[in-house]
Amino acid sequence: MSRRLLVVRRGGLGDTLLMAPVLRALARRYPQVAIDFAGVREFAALFVPQGLCARAVSSEDFATWRLAAGANAIPAWAEAYALVVADDPALLAVKAPGRDVVCFDPRPQALMPLGQQIAAELGLTLRWPQDAWLVPQSRPGTGPVLLAPGSGGRAKCWSTAQWLSLAALLLPHTEVAVVVGPTEIERDDPRRWEWPAPVQFVIEHDVVAFAERMRSAAAFVGNDSGTTHLAAMSGVPTVALFGPSVAAVFAPQGPCVEVVCAPEGNLAAITPIAVEAAWRRVRQAR
Repeated sequence: MSRRLLVVRRGGLGDTLLMAPVLRALARRYPQVAIDFAGVREFAALFVPQGLCARAVSSEDFATWRLAAGANAIPAWAEAYALVVADDPALLAVKAPGRDVVCFDPRPQALMPLGQQIAAELGLTLRWPQDAWLVPQSRPGTGPVLLAPGSGGRAKCWSTAQWLSLAALLLPHTEVAVVVGPTEIERDDPRRWEWPAPVQFVIEHDVVAFAERMRSAAAFVGNDSGTTHLAAMSGVPTVALFGPSVAAVFAPQGPCVEVVCAPEGNLAAITPIAVEAAWRRVRQAR
């Protein structure tokens, strides 16, 4: 197989990161082929420094809505690719002699990690769980514990009071820094919360720069979010809080991760004491 291979996966940060094992398996199957990844470009860019793809591009550049509408001509960009692996059936329109197109359904079909499901659908063999990590197992940092109280879905967020109580439990033992992202700023900026003692705030708009900065953290505690996936996959000892989402499918993967699942999906039932205990376990396991 020659030329290039294109993988298309649209979606948020977590959706993008869950494609890491698929990229690793494709690279083993086609070792002489350069892989381009199309999605949200700033998220896809996380794969480039780790060698999971050669180029990160925006899925918008491929104008799949035109293909879905029945474009009269195959677009010029398709000529560069011998194989297209996509979450969008509209890309079947670029299939041609010498160019194959394989589509996958990104929706979960079973109670197993979604990366495994997509790989199985594509007939790929994984080395699990290492294929799902962004970087090889690394030594944890010596920086503060990162608390990430945000998530793209409100129902996935632990309450303000619970985060403040957790900080009160942690602060006598470690430094604490709070991750403040665009979603948190729009909804309820944690910088305005009444923290039990002074804490640091981490604000980094470039996701690749944030990933590098995150690796210095001693540990990470976060809701079910793309940021929590990023921490776990980057080798940071991670505690992930899961409520309505199915942890068996969407739990973050990494060398040192503990998932705290809410009884019956009720995040309010997860106590700060239980999360603090999970933090102690991942700290000791590192």
